[in-house]
Amino acid sequence: MKQLLLGLAIAAILPAQAQDKAQEQAMARIAAQPSVKQALAYIEKNEPATQTAMLAINAIPAPTFAEAARARDYAARLKAAGLADVRIDDAGNVIGAWRGSGKGPVIVLAAHLDTVYPAATDLTVHEKDGRLYAPGIADNGRSLAAMLTIVHAMRDAGVRTEGDVLFVANVGEEGLGDLKGVKYLFSQRKDIKAFVGLEPALGTDGDPVTYIGTGSRRFKVTLHGPGGHSYEGFGLPSAVHAAGRVIAHIDDVRVPSQPKVTFNVGVVQGGQSVNSISAEASMLIDIRSADAPLLAKVEQQIKAAIQQGVDETNQRWNSKAITADVVLIGDRPAGQMAADALIVRTALAAAKVQGRPALLDGPHSTDANLPMSLGVPAITMSGGGSSGGYHSEKLEWWSAQNAHTGPQNVLLTILGLAGVQGVAAPLVK
Repeated sequence: MKQLLLGLAIAAILPAQAQDKAQEQAMARIAAQPSVKQALAYIEKNEPATQTAMLAINAIPAPTFAEAARARDYAARLKAAGLADVRIDDAGNVIGAWRGSGKGPVIVLAAHLDTVYPAATDLTVHEKDGRLYAPGIADNGRSLAAMLTIVHAMRDAGVRTEGDVLFVANVGEEGLGDLKGVKYLFSQRKDIKAFVGLEPALGTDGDPVTYIGTGSRRFKVTLHGPGGHSYEGFGLPSAVHAAGRVIAHIDDVRVPSQPKVTFNVGVVQGGQSVNSISAEASMLIDIRSADAPLLAKVEQQIKAAIQQGVDETNQRWNSKAITADVVLIGDRPAGQMAADALIVRTALAAAKVQGRPALLDGPHSTDANLPMSLGVPAITMSGGGSSGGYHSEKLEWWSAQNAHTGPQNVLLTILGLAGVQGVAAPLVK
């Protein structure tokens, strides 16, 4: 502990360049350990096995809120890999522990189980021009397989850590899952000192580190009206007509490009028949930004636009019958690590000591948003390979180009955070 406090004190006064150099030296010492070198070599040598596991895992449907079958399969894989206390918690997360000496912090490595695709989606893999096409193969089948390989590599090499590493395959990252899995995890565990999430390398080549979390607020807006016959009841206000005005006013909201804020009306439903005045209409709205105050400001503008559409519809038909219920259905908190935060520098150093580019990326919306918002050091890293077409049933693809480098970087990062016995004090406490 004295060693750690001294390190933190030195870090507070050292210039950033010196901190980076010290971090790289610490990571180089870890990477040079025989057991760590063996684990890194295992990952590269067994990349074909990682891809086989990726295909098998991805073949099990796992839409958000229906991840149980994939969770059971993954739990069996973690048990076979030798993790302790593998279980499925009350939220549906799969959790297994790599036990350290007890002298270091608890670190989480996580990849989400769920996909955006319905259970009936055809998950058949098609290969074309060196790419594997299948729904969910990149997001997040590859990351789940990469995490499993990291466990196998640590076991095969006999890596001994100071801190415990919790391997978590969590539920509810996509869509209306609203980070259900990690929210539950952090409600149950107060001892987690750092969090590394695995996702495809969104929007960039290589194996970037995401340190900024895009927050989102999602709402279901339900418009109510009296309903009636389109001819006999003409003159009564329609909920569908009101929805049109609401959407038009939402579309008129102006937002800055920097800091980036976005909004979207993604689903609209309503009406009973072609000759019925609609008694109800609903819409789903998504608002996003990495800037929390700006996100809150635009949310209020959207709510004002909703009320404006309601008021104008009632005024148009000389009525007070149209009302709106606005219900929050998703809340992903925005979060951000400093670019020179210890966890970020650890991940960048992991790439540098292996002779690879140290890349920062983001913002993105991932499981890491939640721990960031709680003040827990958190980043998102790549499960390896290149990919694209996310959330598109026909276009999602993954390629094996330098696929082993992602999990190698992740392994070194979690070892730098948890500490390796006999090498260095834990970098996070």
